[in-house]
Amino acid sequence: MSYELLVEVTRGGAVESRHFGAAVVCDYMGDVVESWGDVESLVFPRSALKPMLAMHLVESGASDQYALSDAELSLACSSHQGEKMHQDLVQSWLNRLGLTEDHLACGAVLPEHTESAHQLLASGQRGCRIHHNCSGKHTGFLTTALHLDIPLENYHLVEHPLQQLSLDILSDLADVDLRQFPMGIDGCGLPAPTMPLLQLGLATARFANPVNLSACRTQGIYRLHEAITNEPLYVAGHGTVVSELNEVTKGAVLAKTGAEGVLTAAMPGRGLGIALKIADGSNRARSVALLAILDHLGALSDDEKHKLQAHISPAIVNSRGLAVGEIRPAVSWLQRLAGN
Repeated sequence: MSYELLVEVTRGGAVESRHFGAAVVCDYMGDVVESWGDVESLVFPRSALKPMLAMHLVESGASDQYALSDAELSLACSSHQGEKMHQDLVQSWLNRLGLTEDHLACGAVLPEHTESAHQLLASGQRGCRIHHNCSGKHTGFLTTALHLDIPLENYHLVEHPLQQLSLDILSDLADVDLRQFPMGIDGCGLPAPTMPLLQLGLATARFANPVNLSACRTQGIYRLHEAITNEPLYVAGHGTVVSELNEVTKGAVLAKTGAEGVLTAAMPGRGLGIALKIADGSNRARSVALLAILDHLGALSDDEKHKLQAHISPAIVNSRGLAVGEIRPAVSWLQRLAGN
């Protein structure tokens, strides 16, 4: 795979590290607006697919049957940090279903939110399945299974009807049968499909503007747009690029991270989808690359860029709290972006 230099890490004014990657901007008609690096090679989108995977909740009628709130639908799309707000909502949702954390197929972990993890350990408690960043997604799957009256057991396995339904939805959005590509297992135990980065960009664009999809699918996507826009903190958490982008732009940019340096952004008003992959799997570079692309596309106002500055060029801070460098778009890449 051919990658381009997208992000640099500096220290004392000199470049210390470099992150290469590939990225694509697609429109909902399937045309490539711009791309950098090889976008035809396969990637694991991982959690970047969660908003698309949540569509079964709305399409099946499960969301209506269980009167899911905006916060719960946003949580179903999330890679949450395990803050108390996330823990409490997963717990109350499971309670309403008559289920417990033991029904979740994801493993027991500590919250990713450092303060929440420290509080948990200080109180003598341990990590549990509700703390897992995918617990909202899993609770969503269980909700649909109950609504459709299909077995809850082994809902995480690829042969289960819920996972086959998910592959149908993803294949429709990506405009290609994902069953032809290699399949892995995600960190939470669910299937992890692969697809070309280009198809991930297209799927994201069709999630941004679903007018060429079925009426039911279109309605479901717009319902998820509404939920994520109204409750941005439930799709990730405080201080994250995903929640802050969604909140600051008021839903004009709906971002979603995936593991190993993947990040997507749907732009509903423009019918565009952005998908990027950092080659070395580093998460520290992906938000910098995405925000450089958004700025290049004229998607962010000066006020929005000011509010997102911590993600545009994050400071490298030492143990004394001193800023000693930054993570920035590669100078050579910025020059090429400016020349387009």
